[in-house]
Amino acid sequence: MPLSNPPSGDLYYMNFNQDYTCLSIADSKGIKIWSLSTHKLCYVADIGAVSIAEMLECTSLMAFVGAGEQPALTPRKLTLMNTTIQSVIQDISFQTSILAVRLNRKRLVVILDQRVNIYALETLEKLCTLETAPNPKGVCALTNCPEPNLVALPASASSGTICIYNLLATGVNVLCEVEAHRTPVTVMAWNHDGSLLASASQKGTVIRVFRLPDVSKAFTFRRGTTTSTIHSLAFSPPSVKPSLLCAASAHGTVHLFHLEEAVGSPTAVRTASGLLANVIPSVSDAVEPPRSIITLRLPCQAVASICAIAPADGNRRGNKEWEGGSVTIIVATAQGILYEYAVHNLQGPQAPTCALEQECYLLRNPM
Repeated sequence: MPLSNPPSGDLYYMNFNQDYTCLSIADSKGIKIWSLSTHKLCYVADIGAVSIAEMLECTSLMAFVGAGEQPALTPRKLTLMNTTIQSVIQDISFQTSILAVRLNRKRLVVILDQRVNIYALETLEKLCTLETAPNPKGVCALTNCPEPNLVALPASASSGTICIYNLLATGVNVLCEVEAHRTPVTVMAWNHDGSLLASASQKGTVIRVFRLPDVSKAFTFRRGTTTSTIHSLAFSPPSVKPSLLCAASAHGTVHLFHLEEAVGSPTAVRTASGLLANVIPSVSDAVEPPRSIITLRLPCQAVASICAIAPADGNRRGNKEWEGGSVTIIVATAQGILYEYAVHNLQGPQAPTCALEQECYLLRNPM
């Protein structure tokens, strides 16, 4: 997530890696990697101001872009580096500034304002260039799984239409278009197997989840009634059943949603909503927009933040199924603070409860 005018003046970018084991940080000094298991910085490279830093899972591959404060770190150049041996693998230059970078085990995606370049990650061969609508914020979502290998991009600068491309097809084919929102899309996220895509728009009051490959609307959630930018969306890992979705908003709140049929709503209302939605699609949102099952208010000023869901501490490092209806919500803010909340009783008859368990300062912790 890029950070516009961060409060600290030093932090330019941060993002969780694909398996939520680390947090990559780009700041005025260079690149840092924060381990979510040890709660310490595990890598520091003081190479100069960096605007984007993206990891490939928990490997030594790092993709970064300069902030433009030094000639060697121009925002028009992408550098792939091996962090273990501190060696540059390859530089790729562009005619305009790089706005976002996404990568998985098979593909590297570089987002410019009106163009997206797709590369084979293994060989760094350029596969194709996609001409896109103006995308000044670099909005993009790439699946983390090998197949399906999909990238979602805004299809319009004036509406909330999303275009989904199949990156494994020859020439990269358009798989489908989704009319997700009325206003432009500002954030998107895939679940672990690429079967669900969540999105939010400039208005930020409604979050929609679409099911692939039939592109049907699976869920609609209401964050609130007042406009607020949603900076981050994240699905729970596959070990958590039923699935959860969290959203971090500019109001300094994080909302947690259950990905299942609305609980506690009269059957007649649900039936009426479904029938009307077949005639007027927007009616289902107006009749029954489920809200979050729990809302966290961060103990800091309202700044940009990113969020993630992890199994409870006892299961976080293993592959065990979710136990006891508990998860950990991890939030990293533009102030350089990381919060961890324990959420309990998600499966019980009582309302869920949450408590702040950990608070860490990302830029001050020594290795």
